Amino acid sequence: MEKVSEVDIGVDLLLFSRWLSSQRVLHRIAEEKGVQVVWVEAAEAEPSVRAALDRYLSDDDFKSQVDAYSAQLTFTVRSSAAVMPRPTLSQAPITFAFICLSMIIALLTGFGEGGPILRAMMIVDPSGVDVSLATTKLSLLLSTLADLQLWRLISPDFLHFSSLHLIFNMLMFWFLGGQVESLQGKGRFLMLFLICSAVPNIAQYLEAGPLFGGMSGVVYGLVGYCWLWCRKRPGELTFPPAIMGISVVWLVIGYTSLTETLLLGRMANSAHLFGLLTGMLYAYIVLCKTGAKENSI
Repeated sequence: MEKVSEVDIGVDLLLFSRWLSSQRVLHRIAEEKGVQVVWVEAAEAEPSVRAALDRYLSDDDFKSQVDAYSAQLTFTVRSSAAVMPRPTLSQAPITFAFICLSMIIALLTGFGEGGPILRAMMIVDPSGVDVSLATTKLSLLLSTLADLQLWRLISPDFLHFSSLHLIFNMLMFWFLGGQVESLQGKGRFLMLFLICSAVPNIAQYLEAGPLFGGMSGVVYGLVGYCWLWCRKRPGELTFPPAIMGISVVWLVIGYTSLTETLLLGRMANSAHLFGLLTGMLYAYIVLCKTGAKENSI
């Protein structure tokens, strides 16, 4: 979304918002740091909306016209924040390609039943190696990386062990990852994907060994990234606050025996935790860099 202007908190913008809705301008007006901030969905609408807002604030005749017209409106204003993002294939091709790859690999591996493809995509090949000791795990990982099998740092993301596991991860990955790719660019999305894949996968391996897989570490990274981004720059991404609450609750549940009691299996707790923290850290770094650039202009 594009920021239009900041308006004093005491100014009533309800009529202006209703008028914008009557003109089919998707927008959002939010209180941020003691002021009202006006956002519009389409960048090309920003100059016109800015001009109309300036006139609304300074021209009483125009304001009365808006008032008279708005009084005739009977519909309820729905801000653009209520509109769910729908990135297209052309806007988020990398996200779509990763989803297709996950589906293909799930079928080829029989949802993790075994075989050479499964072993090739685990973070290390555990065949004939006792990985119960931390020193052995670390030594095997370093040996694997020294052999330039670097793909193993991210390939566990594409392994899924049930259809429910796959569907849930892919829905969240498309909803959050598709937004980041389509709105913030392929480069940022790829960097976010790589670090929120490698760091959680290494953490999970060192904690519990190589028998894990799934996109949930990346999904938690996207949750952390989008949550912090929306707190610092609201309106740019769509992120229902309930997602963070549910994610944290599920993270806590993962550290209990409840999931095993319910026959859901053991959760990749370290992947979830480090994914969330890594995503938030990456968002913080990017926000600091972009903020510094804006201040220097």
